[in-house]
Amino acid sequence: MCRMAAFSLVNNVCVAEVFDKVSLMAKDGRGAPHNDGYGLIILNESMKYEYKSIKPIYEDTDFKMLCEKISGKIGIIHARKASPGIPVGLQQVHPFYIEGRYLAHNGTIRNANKANLFKSDTYDFFLSIHNFRDFNGLINNVKAYVEAHDFSGINFLLLDELDNSLYVGCIYTGDSEYFTLYYKADKTGFFVYSEDVDDSLAPMENGQIFNVRNGELIEEGMVF
Repeated sequence: MCRMAAFSLVNNVCVAEVFDKVSLMAKDGRGAPHNDGYGLIILNESMKYEYKSIKPIYEDTDFKMLCEKISGKIGIIHARKASPGIPVGLQQVHPFYIEGRYLAHNGTIRNANKANLFKSDTYDFFLSIHNFRDFNGLINNVKAYVEAHDFSGINFLLLDELDNSLYVGCIYTGDSEYFTLYYKADKTGFFVYSEDVDDSLAPMENGQIFNVRNGELIEEGMVF
């Protein structure tokens, strides 16, 4: 159970505003506090920023100040609230990484195989869907996993650093107010959040997956 955000932009933008919005959701948003650590991946044309901490995101004032100097074109920020039975520690902080791809997740997958390095339901999901060649391949992988598992939510943000793509999935059986993802797409690019942080974002449909590249939403699909 977590709060998270992602973006894909036309030009580099300071990430401090996104960081602040995730901090507010983690501290005061639905299901708060989300205080079991946080992590991020931010890319621009010349740099990659990866950071994880076991501190609550809203208490990490030192990194918040550093964010004022970080600009990015694509990225994910994730504040964790551990699901029951999942360890709390730096190893379990999202996003996870496999072969050029990063994934963050919100929800609990009750019958996931947690016999993995991180003892994580999220990592089990990632292992099962990460190997895809195109958007249809990803949708098929996710469909197969969804059909075989019992879950409250499989909301995911997947960043592919090989082609600078962002994939966003809004998939849940639990409370729609908690699990609905909200997004905006305009001339500056694409943003998505766990909550309607601007009171102006559009809700994703349950089962919907987006493919975003260079700030443009280029493909949409459904898993059910």
